[in-house]
Amino acid sequence: MSDLPPPAFSRTPLFGLSVALAGGLLCARYVTIDALPVLTLAVILTCVVAVAAVSLLRGNRIAQASLCVISAFATTGFAIGVIERTTRAPSRLSQLYEQRILDAGDPVELTGTIDGQPERAPQGLYLRLQTHKIKFRQTERDSSGTVLLVAHLHGDQAKQTYDALELRHGARIRVMTTLDREDTFRNPGVMRFTEYLERNDFEATGVIKSPLLVERLDDDAVFLPLAWLYDWRQKLQNEFAAKFSAETSGVLSAALLGNRYGLSHAAADRFRAGGTFHVLVISGMHISFIGGMVFLGSGWLTRKRFWRFLVVALLILAYTLAVGADAPVARAALMFTLVIFAPVVWRKANSLNVIGATAMALLVWRPNDLFDPSFQLTFISVLAIVLIAVPLMQRMQRIGSWQPTMVTPYPPSCARSFRILSEMLFWSERNWRAEMAVSNVSYRLFKTPAAEKLERWHIQKLCRIMFAAIVVSACVQVTMLPLMIIYFHRLSFASVLLNIFVGALMAVLAIFALVAVTVWQIGGWLATPVVFFVEKLNWLMIHAVDPFAALGLASIRLPHYSGWSSAIYALYYLPLGLLIVALARWDPLKPVAAANSTGAPSSRRRARLAVVLLTALFLVIVIHPFSASRPDGQLHVDFLDVGQGDSALLTMPDGTTLLIDGGGHPNIDWVNPSDEAGDDEPFQRDTRTIGEGVVSEYLWSRGLDRVDYVLATHADADHIDGLNDVVRNFTVRGAIVARTPAKDSGFARFAESLKQTRVPLDVIGGGDAMQVGGVTIDVLWPPQVADTNSTYRNNDALVLRVRYGEKALLFNADIEKEAESALLKSGTSLRSDVIKIAHHGSRTSSIQPFVDATHPAIAVISVGRTSIFGHPHKEVVERWRASGAQVMTTGEKGTISVVTDGQMLTVSTFVRE
Repeated sequence: MSDLPPPAFSRTPLFGLSVALAGGLLCARYVTIDALPVLTLAVILTCVVAVAAVSLLRGNRIAQASLCVISAFATTGFAIGVIERTTRAPSRLSQLYEQRILDAGDPVELTGTIDGQPERAPQGLYLRLQTHKIKFRQTERDSSGTVLLVAHLHGDQAKQTYDALELRHGARIRVMTTLDREDTFRNPGVMRFTEYLERNDFEATGVIKSPLLVERLDDDAVFLPLAWLYDWRQKLQNEFAAKFSAETSGVLSAALLGNRYGLSHAAADRFRAGGTFHVLVISGMHISFIGGMVFLGSGWLTRKRFWRFLVVALLILAYTLAVGADAPVARAALMFTLVIFAPVVWRKANSLNVIGATAMALLVWRPNDLFDPSFQLTFISVLAIVLIAVPLMQRMQRIGSWQPTMVTPYPPSCARSFRILSEMLFWSERNWRAEMAVSNVSYRLFKTPAAEKLERWHIQKLCRIMFAAIVVSACVQVTMLPLMIIYFHRLSFASVLLNIFVGALMAVLAIFALVAVTVWQIGGWLATPVVFFVEKLNWLMIHAVDPFAALGLASIRLPHYSGWSSAIYALYYLPLGLLIVALARWDPLKPVAAANSTGAPSSRRRARLAVVLLTALFLVIVIHPFSASRPDGQLHVDFLDVGQGDSALLTMPDGTTLLIDGGGHPNIDWVNPSDEAGDDEPFQRDTRTIGEGVVSEYLWSRGLDRVDYVLATHADADHIDGLNDVVRNFTVRGAIVARTPAKDSGFARFAESLKQTRVPLDVIGGGDAMQVGGVTIDVLWPPQVADTNSTYRNNDALVLRVRYGEKALLFNADIEKEAESALLKSGTSLRSDVIKIAHHGSRTSSIQPFVDATHPAIAVISVGRTSIFGHPHKEVVERWRASGAQVMTTGEKGTISVVTDGQMLTVSTFVRE
């Protein structure tokens, strides 16, 4: 019997095997090996291990046999990971791009089938096209993979034309478009575009510029019930859009139907700030609520477990397919189905086994999901509930409801405050008195008086539910802390409470919205009060975070550790694991003598040590004292890749930071609101802006939570818009501009952001100079004016000459030849070692005398890989090269980093040759 396996594995074998499978997939991520040898080796090893396991089982050596099985699953995971990474069909669109058979920007003609119902958005239509043929350069060939196409619906004529095409699930179309699969915004810490495509199972994206470029062919055969589900979903979405405001309709479509294209940026930001954005993403909460309601309701029809399971399983399957069967929905549906299937076979569902079985099924189906944030967050949150929240509440229930029995004769062994809290929630004075009335034994129990009062006031059960919700929310937040910072750089203080409140409101909102749509079919006047109630409920749910935000308690943005220091995130889970083990072994009703004989005091000391270590690591992660690099006495200048725009971070020798411009605007979808919305401001879809998704992400990857100064060279959107996100996400000491044109919409938004974050604003002009950390910054342009409310366009932009020791860098913003000529006439020294070429390399700048006067060794052009304006122009590039400068663009090189100690100068780029 000495060879018995550890009890934990024997009770939860599927969970242990899923961990082994995931470990193999993780190893395959970082090992470069051909698929065929790995597959051959995996088959051989699996056969050997299987034979060894059978032999060990016959010898009753169960522990060794278990290790063999675990090894087999780890090997299988490794093989699956290598095969997934190295084998792809040659017809995949991604392969055509990687092999340079198809180049970025090439016009193509795609023939394929629409997969799923087209998603409606304000003045937009999103199609998932499963491709079959692709034609380019007069050559047609087979293709495979899914492409996301967006058709802009500008005007009623375009909408009518698309309606006439009858685009629906299963429709075959031929469309002319230009596909996008090129990585953009190539900076440290910024997610690659190809990574986004892989996470969403897209080969590329494309834009349909006109309905005339779409040819409707025929219809492929489809599974009719699935088509009916898609039609039902589309009709319900249309009902939401017709009956409710644009904001309410967007929330309902996102939370119930999985279409987030109508969700406004303002509403989504509030949900994120409150840590409640997950209520808008169909996941385990939605599936559990719907499935639980149906499961309870089916009890009115039948008590047979099989039929109840079948009804719920079919409904969950239908709902999952109707909303698109995305990975998070499929995960939740599979997990819930396994939980309700257990009673059918007369077994109580073991939570860890259910989690393990779900994980294995999903990882075999989609191995790359292991590296998907949503997959990780889903399973981490479920484990936090199963391993921490539920056991803790169970222990509290045992402590609070304790009364002496033959099995538990002694009072609970725990802290007095913990015992009082447990009794308040779980002690029933009424039940105990009823038991004493019929008992032959009489005794007194001293319980906290608050428990009797809560029970008498009929609020004990409510308090218990609310406390349990807070415990679950807090456990999930603590457990997910590293992932929330790595992926979202956010720690929400309000989420512990708002998760309960907003979750309850969302459930009520969904029910009454469906009631309103149903009643409307009878009579609009009957549904009007319900619609009004839904609108107010939605407003309350969205703005629930506002009081917390006003007090600065909603959330904070945090950088993450990188490099070797990121190991702290793995270390964080070590004391958390010790706490989980201690909680699992803790029996507060075990007699003290028995507890002492099993070494419980030692276990308690280890638990206290684990709490101390976890608290210390929590603080190190949240306060992040070691995330940013220390000052090294050198000047660092990083020109960021923000596409069509400008942004550069200067880090002075003493560590002071200055951000010159923040890019912005190109990826924001501005469209007109619907008539029903009645809003004065244009609708802004929930997309990540350049300032949030690029500049802020880069700064967080540097371990920064503050930027000392931000400087807007002028008010063009591709320079100033991104700074709005920076001043909201980081602590900023001051902002610098040359003009303050209140009527300029771009500057007005920036000024409002400064006001909300209480960042002081300084105005500078030609002739001013700043000394920062041993670096001198001379303001060369524009001339100072009495009326700072004047225009702030290209030729009014700030031109800065940064000097450190013998080296100089010139930042030209977007000035054009008029400003360049004025600078030359002023006699100011323009000689520089590094220059940021004006206006993204436009023909309107870089006149020959200016090039001759600066004569740099390095010339940087801030521009995207492709530019709708044709930047940089060839003759401008050649002009700078002819002067002896090495010309580099951020679009081709990604982040361009210049480092100087005042004597020597080095240049490096994010994209290596």
